[in-house]
Amino acid sequence: MTIRIITASAGLALTLLAAAPAAQAQQKTPVLRFGHMNSPTHIVNLGGQRLKAAMEKASGGPVQIDLFPSAQLGENSAVLEQLTLGSNIITQVGPGTIAQYVPNYSVMVHPFLFKNWDEVKKVANSPLVKGWEKGLVKHNIKPLCFFNFGTRDLYTRNKAVRTPADTAGLKIRVQPVAIYTELVKSMGGQATPMPWPEVYSALSQGVIDAAEAPPNAIIDQKHYEAAKFYMKTNHILDAAMVVMSLKAFNALNADQQKTLEAAANEACDWMTAESGKVYDSSVAELQKQGMTIVSDVDRAAFEKAAESIQKAFPDWSPNLVADVRKQLGR
Repeated sequence: MTIRIITASAGLALTLLAAAPAAQAQQKTPVLRFGHMNSPTHIVNLGGQRLKAAMEKASGGPVQIDLFPSAQLGENSAVLEQLTLGSNIITQVGPGTIAQYVPNYSVMVHPFLFKNWDEVKKVANSPLVKGWEKGLVKHNIKPLCFFNFGTRDLYTRNKAVRTPADTAGLKIRVQPVAIYTELVKSMGGQATPMPWPEVYSALSQGVIDAAEAPPNAIIDQKHYEAAKFYMKTNHILDAAMVVMSLKAFNALNADQQKTLEAAANEACDWMTAESGKVYDSSVAELQKQGMTIVSDVDRAAFEKAAESIQKAFPDWSPNLVADVRKQLGR
C-alpha cells in the first residue's frame, strides 16, 4: 500500500513538472515593436512611451512594447509591409500611405478639405470612414486611432513663395504617396518623392528646392539649417493613424486587447493635444533659428488649384469628396 502511494505521488509530481513549462509558455509576456520615422523626442515617440507604460500594467497581464524611432525598422511603407505580413509591429502611418490597401483613406489628407481638427475627427469617426476598416482587415491591418500629426506648410531653401506661380519649376520633396505628388503638381512644382530621413542632405546639397511638413517636424530634423523660407500655407491638416498587425492583436487576450485599444486612443488624444499646442511656438522657433516666415500667402489661390486633385484618383469611391463634405454638413 505504501509503495503504491509513493509511486502515485511521484507520478503526479512528474506530471506537474512536465506541465510547468507549458504553463510558463502560456504566461510569457507578449512583445510588440512600435516603429516609426521620427526622432526619440518627437511627439510620436513620446506618445509611444505613454502606450508602453499603460501596457506594462494591463489588467490581463503585461504587454511589452519596444520603441524603435528614427526609422530603425525602416521607412513607413517598409514597416507597414512587415506589419501586413504578420510581424508584431505597431506603427504610425499616414492615410496616403495606407491608401495602397484601401484607396479612399487618402482623402483624409486632401489639401484644404478640412478647416480644423474637429472636422477631421468628425469624419474619422463617421460611419463613412469606419466602413473602410474591413478593407484593412483583409490585409492584416488593425486600425487603432487617428491623431493630429500637425499642420503642414511649405518651406524652401532660398525663395519666398506666395502664390502657386512662385512654385513653378521648384523641386519639392514629397512623401512617396500619390496625394502629395498631386498636391505639388497642382501648385505647379516638380514633385520629388523621397524618404524623410534623406531630406536634410537633399536640401543641403540642393538636390531639392523645397519640402512640406509641420513646423515641429522641421525642428525635429533641423531642416532650418538648410532651408531659409517658411510659408504658412496650412495646406493639409495632417491626420495620421496608429495601426498594428491584426495577427499580433489577436494573439493578445481579451483584457489586453481592451487595454491596448483604450491606451492607444489615450495616446492619440495626447499627441493631438500636443500638436495643437506646438504649432505657433514651433513657427516662432523656426524664426529664431533664422528662417523667414511668410504669412501673406494667397491660400485661396492654392486652394483653388487643389480642386483638380480628386480627378487624379479614379479608384476613389464616386463622389467621395462630396460625401466627406456631407459628413461635415456642407
